[in-house]
Amino acid sequence: MFIKLLKKMGFTLQESSWILYDVANSAQTLTTMTVLFPLLIGFIAPENEGSIWVGWGNTIYALILAFLSPVLGTIADYKDKKMKFFKFFLTVGIIGGFLLALPIFDYRTCVVIYVFAMIGYTAANIFYDAFLVDVTTDERMHKVSSAGYAWGYIGSAIPFCIFIIPFALVTFFGDANGDLVLGGFTLTYRMAIMISMLAAVCWWGYHSRPFIKNVKQLHYHEEEDHFVLKSFQRLIDSFKNIKKNRNIFIFCIAYFFYIDAVNTVISMAVSLVTDMGVSDVVSLMVVIFINIIACPGAIIFGKLTDKFGGKPMIFAAIAGYFVVVLVGSQISKNTNLIWALGFLVGCFQGGIQAVSRSYYTLLIPNKADTNEYFGFFEIFSKFSAILGPFIITIVVTVTGKAEYGILGLIPSLVIGALLLAFVKDPKKQVEN
Repeated sequence: MFIKLLKKMGFTLQESSWILYDVANSAQTLTTMTVLFPLLIGFIAPENEGSIWVGWGNTIYALILAFLSPVLGTIADYKDKKMKFFKFFLTVGIIGGFLLALPIFDYRTCVVIYVFAMIGYTAANIFYDAFLVDVTTDERMHKVSSAGYAWGYIGSAIPFCIFIIPFALVTFFGDANGDLVLGGFTLTYRMAIMISMLAAVCWWGYHSRPFIKNVKQLHYHEEEDHFVLKSFQRLIDSFKNIKKNRNIFIFCIAYFFYIDAVNTVISMAVSLVTDMGVSDVVSLMVVIFINIIACPGAIIFGKLTDKFGGKPMIFAAIAGYFVVVLVGSQISKNTNLIWALGFLVGCFQGGIQAVSRSYYTLLIPNKADTNEYFGFFEIFSKFSAILGPFIITIVVTVTGKAEYGILGLIPSLVIGALLLAFVKDPKKQVEN
C-alpha cells in the first residue's frame, strides 16, 4: 500500500522502498523507545528513579555505538557489504525488541536488554542513512530525506494508535496496580506493554522487506584481500581526510552539539515530563499529537530547504529547540504547557534531522565513501546522545528536579549554532 502510494506521488521504487523503512522503524521508535520503555522502567524501578535508569541506558548504548560506527561504516563501504550489515543489525534489534517485551525481567535487566536492542536498531540506521546516496540524486536528496521522516511520523502514528490499545486499556480502566479484570482474565500493566511492544516489533520486521528486496548498493569500493585490516587503514586515512576537509569537520562538530538537544528530547522526554507531573495518559496523547504535527512539519521543512537552503533551515530549527527547552523547563509549574512543547517538537524535530542528514550527504566529496563518512557522522551523533542524557541524569540525581536537568541542553544549542555559521554551503564549495 505504502509503496504504491509513494510511487503515485512521484518517487521511484528505490526511493519508495527507502522511505518505507522509516515507516517501519519509526513505529518501533515511537511505541517502544519513546513511550513504553520509559513508562515500563518508571513502573518497575524504585520511585522517581525512572528517568535516571533510562538516562544510563541511553548513555551506555550511545557510547558503544560511537566507537563501533566508524569501523562498521568503513568495512561496509566494500561491495555488497552494506546490505549484509544492515540485515545483521536489523535482526539484532528485532531480537532485542522481542526480549524487552517479555514481562519476566527486573528493571536492571530490562535496561541491559534495551542497550542490546538499541545497538541493533541504531547500527541498522547507520547503513539505512548511507543508502540515501544509492536511491536518489543530489538534486532530490533533501526531498527524499524529508519524505522519509515525514512518512515515518505519520506511518508510525497510525499503527501506534492501534498497538497502544492494550496499554491504554489498563491505563484508563485499570486499578491502582495497573491491572484490568476482563471476566476471568486479568490484563496486567506489564502484559499490556508486552502486547504493544510485540506488535511494534512485528510491524518493524514486516515493513523492512521492501527495503531489503529493492534497494541496492551502487556506490562502493571493490573488495580486497584482507579487507577488514585494510578497512582500518582506510579508517585512519579517512580521519585524516575529514580533518583536512575543514567544511565537513566543522559541520560534524556543530552537529554534535545541536543534535544533542534533539536526541535527548527524543529519548528522555516521556521520562522527564512524567517525573514533572504529567500523567501517562497525557503523555500518550501528546506523543500522538507530536507525530501528527511532525509529518507536515518535515514536508514543509523540506520544501523550505529547497527554497532557502539547508543551513538557514537548520538555524531555524536550532532556534525552535531553544524555545522547546525553555518551555520544557516550566512544565512542572504548569503541566498544560506539555501541549505547547509537543507542537514545537512536532514542527522542528523531523525537519532538523532530515535536513542535517541530506546536507551532510551533499558535503561528502566521494559517494563511494558514503558509509565511511556516515560512520564518522554517527560518532558525533552518538557521542552527543551520551552528553545530553548524562548531563540530565547527573543534574536530576543531584537536585531531584527534572526541570533543572533540561536547561543543561541550552549550551549545546548555542555552541552548535555558532559553529554552523562557519560551514560553507556545498554549492559555494563547488564554485570555489
